[in-house]
Amino acid sequence: MNLEEQVRMIPSFLNKTVKFEQLNGGLSNETYKLTCEGKCYVLRVFGQQTDYLNFSRNSEIEVMQSFHKVIHSPSVLYVDPNKTYVLLEYIEGKSLTGEDLRDAALIKRIIERLKNIHDSVDISAEASRPCTPYQLVESYLRGAEKLQVKQPEGLTQVLIQMEQINYRRSLDKKYNQRFCHNDYYLCNLLWSPPRKELYVLDWELCGVGDIFFDLAAIPFTNRFTVQQEKNWLQLYFGYYEEEQYAILQDMKYMNMLRECSWGLLHSGLAMKQVNNSFDYYKHAKHVIERLLQGFNQF
Repeated sequence: MNLEEQVRMIPSFLNKTVKFEQLNGGLSNETYKLTCEGKCYVLRVFGQQTDYLNFSRNSEIEVMQSFHKVIHSPSVLYVDPNKTYVLLEYIEGKSLTGEDLRDAALIKRIIERLKNIHDSVDISAEASRPCTPYQLVESYLRGAEKLQVKQPEGLTQVLIQMEQINYRRSLDKKYNQRFCHNDYYLCNLLWSPPRKELYVLDWELCGVGDIFFDLAAIPFTNRFTVQQEKNWLQLYFGYYEEEQYAILQDMKYMNMLRECSWGLLHSGLAMKQVNNSFDYYKHAKHVIERLLQGFNQF
């Protein structure tokens, strides 16, 4: 039974016409817009990377269910018993882009939503699994090794720097043992004009980790200036210290390294998805080259 046949067995869709429309989204999972009797839904099909990261899909589903109102995440309408897909509420809106960062009010909302996540305490034991930047990198690399992906030149050298960052951050007991999204990029933030609300998507990598890893994701991918990064930190903490800026640079490095290890894993996965023409291995090599040249952003 293929995916469309499975979906049509969902109680809400039995004996009804369901229209499937593939959505452009992330590079790790597939998403579809479903339309049935004038009502829209989102179908999120779990990718293969979860299996290689040894993450339970239950934790992602539990977070989406519990955070629906608290953090503003699309509500879960149906979960496939085999945990291969989940049916979500469809929210009319747009994924954020760099252009949206010109809106000071929206930036404030982005920060507020992130603080909501980091302050979360009412989560299940499974959802509060450890998920540090270092564990993510190591898990991706183990998966790539299992898939016999060739290790790019320079990888060992950048991993040594990761160990040094890990040691420095291990001394901070206040900010590196908090619940994190771990994928807090603009593409995972949905602004809904009709509802005038910001929604957080894609909880696959969530867990207890370092809040600075989340804080670094948007500055890292949007090439913030030094002053923009300082303003970003000031907005989050309510004050600014030079130590914060130094930590942010380390976590931009870790975001780069995560990109590299993610690319290596996915270069070995035979996945049929919307963005299957993306050259993951080339991406990973580019990241290493940038890191070796002393850059911590693309």
